[in-house]
Amino acid sequence: MTAVINDVSFQYPFATKQIAIEYVHKFLDICKRIKREEVTNVHEIRTGVIDTQREISPDFKLIQLLQDFQTREERTFLLGLLTNQGTYCSEEGQPFRIDDKESFVCIYAIDNMMVSLLSNSLFEGPAVKGIIAGEEITLRNLSKEEHIDYYRNELGLRRYIANDKKHKFDRENLYGKGKVGSRMDLHEEEAQDLLNKAIEIKGRLYAKKNGHYYAFQKERDIDYHGYRAEDLGDDIKCLLDKEFPRK
Repeated sequence: MTAVINDVSFQYPFATKQIAIEYVHKFLDICKRIKREEVTNVHEIRTGVIDTQREISPDFKLIQLLQDFQTREERTFLLGLLTNQGTYCSEEGQPFRIDDKESFVCIYAIDNMMVSLLSNSLFEGPAVKGIIAGEEITLRNLSKEEHIDYYRNELGLRRYIANDKKHKFDRENLYGKGKVGSRMDLHEEEAQDLLNKAIEIKGRLYAKKNGHYYAFQKERDIDYHGYRAEDLGDDIKCLLDKEFPRK
């Protein structure tokens, strides 16, 4: 899945410089989250070229806002998002119309995900409606942190929940007649990190760490528990060895 930056959302000015800075920070935080490994179904963020000389508040241009980001890393990331983050070509095909404005970039958010600056009430919900060639189209929208949870399944969020009654940290565990639970020798933070990296094979998530193989089983919604899985078939182990070399 691709996350597409909503260029139209940068065409609505804020009342003050302070409000503009606040909401651009929120926008950047959402982009950071979907770039992290916790969002497993988004593989890239793309945008058109946004006019950084446009005033984002009275007498305050968007490009000037970069000065209010503390680290060089943040400034570079934001500038890349606004100018050349896997840039889509513009002015091709039918535009996507929102309000009285149009975008040749937002059409790429169809069947993907759109990320909007919360500059107008049009963008405050998890969906944005627009028109393409006279037809109303609804796009999935991220403009608030809560929208990431709303689209948690589509985005591929995974949450590790320890099942330490069944899977002990330091030993295999007899938990029922003839049943043995494999150990889970990773602490929760390590397990969460590995779950984010896990790949799906035959309907289940697997990963490799420190020379050991792990399986993650879905319990509900986005919750998974995990355990050591040394008894995997050679075909699965071979795939994991390729995906997790030297791990």
